[in-house]
Amino acid sequence: MTLSDANALVARLHDTPPFHDISHAVCHEILQQMRYECWAKRAQIMPADDTVKRFYLVLGGRVRIEAEHPTSGRAVTLYVLEPGDGHNLVTLFDRQPHRVLAETLDDTEALSAPIDHWHTWMQHYPTLRRALVRAAVLRLRELTELAEDLALHETSARLAHLLLRHIDNQDSPHHLLNGLLHDDLARLIGSVRVVVNRLLNRFKHEGIISTDAGRIHVTDLEGLLRKAERRLRHRD
Repeated sequence: MTLSDANALVARLHDTPPFHDISHAVCHEILQQMRYECWAKRAQIMPADDTVKRFYLVLGGRVRIEAEHPTSGRAVTLYVLEPGDGHNLVTLFDRQPHRVLAETLDDTEALSAPIDHWHTWMQHYPTLRRALVRAAVLRLRELTELAEDLALHETSARLAHLLLRHIDNQDSPHHLLNGLLHDDLARLIGSVRVVVNRLLNRFKHEGIISTDAGRIHVTDLEGLLRKAERRLRHRD
């Protein structure tokens, strides 16, 4: 790695939320103990046996984290990692394996280091520890919202909730939902592709959304809010 490449990585590391309040000099020292990795789109990465040993910080791209039924193969997306997010926060704090699947949704870059290194850094740099605790709390809130959606709301409401949660910055090329297939959207709400395809067509027919080059645009916010209010009356 050239000096310019190393300096660029230091800057990118410093720009991530966990390292915002840590000096560039310290980031440079920490980077010496990290491993840079990159993967192509739609690759299975970061197996559970590996994340017991190493903690990963995403620098670029999106990574889908899923739970999958061992026999049916049906999967639900628990959350999506974006630049600045770490995987696996649960294992980082309790050192126990978390049996989830990780798949890249884009070409993806990450930095990783042994979990023991991360614990040493958290002891030395309280701002890093606080940032990672905040990230864990936000992840817990995401999972709580997903559990509530699955237990209490119809699929149409869950899809509406997904769109509402990510309505900001829809035109950004890095927006969470941009370029996702209908199967990807289905996994985000615990459904299947054919159901999501039908619901999106219904939302478009009712003038609630429009689509363009893989992007979903909300055109009737009030209509989408009404969809989001539907409670669970039957299983799809």
